[in-house]
Amino acid sequence: MVEIRINVAFRNLNFHQDTQKRSEHIFDRMKFRGITIENIKEAIQKGVKRIREDHSIIAEFRWFKVVYREFKFKDVRKIYPITVMD
Repeated sequence: MVEIRINVAFRNLNFHQDTQKRSEHIFDRMKFRGITIENIKEAIQKGVKRIREDHSIIAEFRWFKVVYREFKFKDVRKIYPITVMD
């Protein structure tokens, strides 16, 4: 089974310059809506997904949506949430 790692903390990614702003934004949105990292992981595993024009993914699950980017490295799916919505 592929391991899923959720990264909401700031990481310096050369190919996405919005990472610090994204990190601050996702922490604020998660706190405001009472969503945990486990909720995000569950939404990514079980939610209905759509791909946006900018190649980010929207996972709809229960009462919220998660917008994220996903990168695969060997047997690991690295998830970089962008925002969470009601």
